[in-house]
Amino acid sequence: MLRRFGSKISVKIGILVGIQIVFVISNIAIFAYFESQGALLGNSINVAGKNRFLTYDVLVQTLKYISGFSNVSAVNIAMRNFESNLMVLRGSGNASPAMELEPLPSKYFDMWRGIDFNWQKYKEYIIDNIIKPSQTGAKQIPAKLITELQSMASSLISSSHRLVTALAKEVKTDSQNLTILQILLGSINIAILMSILYLILHMLRPIFSLTKATAEVEKGNLNVSVNHRGNDELATLSESFNSMVYSIKEHIENQNVLTSKLEKAYEELSAADKAKDEFVSMISHELKTPLVPMKLYCQMFIKQSFGSNLNEKQNKAIRIIERNLERLEMLVTDILDCYKLDIGKITLSREDANIDTIIKNTITDLKSIIQDQQISLKLDIKSSGTIFCDPKRIEQVLSNLLKNSFDFVPKFSGKIVIRLEDYIDNENNITSKKKFVVFSIDDNGPGITPGEMNNLFKKFYQVDTGFRRKHGGTGLGLSICRGLVEAHGGRLWYDKNYNAGASFKFIIPRN
Repeated sequence: MLRRFGSKISVKIGILVGIQIVFVISNIAIFAYFESQGALLGNSINVAGKNRFLTYDVLVQTLKYISGFSNVSAVNIAMRNFESNLMVLRGSGNASPAMELEPLPSKYFDMWRGIDFNWQKYKEYIIDNIIKPSQTGAKQIPAKLITELQSMASSLISSSHRLVTALAKEVKTDSQNLTILQILLGSINIAILMSILYLILHMLRPIFSLTKATAEVEKGNLNVSVNHRGNDELATLSESFNSMVYSIKEHIENQNVLTSKLEKAYEELSAADKAKDEFVSMISHELKTPLVPMKLYCQMFIKQSFGSNLNEKQNKAIRIIERNLERLEMLVTDILDCYKLDIGKITLSREDANIDTIIKNTITDLKSIIQDQQISLKLDIKSSGTIFCDPKRIEQVLSNLLKNSFDFVPKFSGKIVIRLEDYIDNENNITSKKKFVVFSIDDNGPGITPGEMNNLFKKFYQVDTGFRRKHGGTGLGLSICRGLVEAHGGRLWYDKNYNAGASFKFIIPRN
């Protein structure tokens, strides 16, 4: 609040408002004074006008007394009323409580004296020529005396009328002057208001300039500034605005330079990325191309397609070559899949695939390994129907997980269970309205130690179990499996609560 009162703009506006308030109060005081003076003159006119009525009343009471219809006390009362009213008009008497009256202005004393002179003359004439003679016994009043009495009353009324007319003329003049004064003060008031408005607009001009400049900045035009000199808050605001626009302009210029550099770097990265894609595709193709005839010739040698029998040592060597060719082909495929998952360019051909068909195809592809290792493979299927997936990729995930189990279960006593059931994933805040199918691969191998669980899905990581691996591996299988499952909108994890070996689970949405 103190800061607001200390504002220079507030002080300026406060001064202008104070001037306006003082002027309005002055107007009210002036108008109140003239109105009161007009009211007082109006009261004086009423009192002066009453003299005419009281003069007429004295005449009537005197004529009644002369005619015998009234007594002398009525005449005296009428004369006292006139004298009292005359003194009130002069300012020497008391007006009624309901009427405020000030002394008659000095410029009207001569008129008042004229009324008083006529009254004294009129009063003496009544006392000397009517009341006193009647008290001495004279009953007859000459007609000439009555005529003179009426003439004197008329003169008294005329003198009172002249005073009333003069007072009324002054009231009229004052009313006209008051009207002129009202017009003058109103004009001055309008001029003051216009001046205040002009000063306020002048003070607020920087705000209009700021508004216009802000609109230009919003349109993207930064070649604007606000010119306002002074030492008030608006001057400070204008300077801050100009500084802000300059900083924004400088920042945008720097940003444009950086953007240009980033665009250039992006183009270089895009070119490098494109070259990398082409290189990976070329390497994949070039590595896989010679493997096909090599595998074909190995199979032909094994099947004795050349018409000659191989001895045991040669046959063993050919089979070693074939297994290594398969490993090399798997390595190339895994590296390519891992690369595609990393850059988000894995291609999925989704459809409503039958679950039983996926399981059957996977087991069929691995049948020879299962028979060679005499592995006990059981199915615990509690879910059926279809899932929305790329069936080849899901078969790839199942095959990789089963091959991992083949590597670690005991030879000739290995046990693997494939479980399927419906699932609702609430643990990871996946909406409960979305249904899943959970796949579980459980085996009776040595399991995974807690220290190995954190690195289990990292690329090129291989679990060290202390046993010799029966099949070589790249360390990419689990990483690829997780990427493929997540690409389907699912999740892959290791079941820490399973203690009879190792258990991997993954979920795939129904729809």
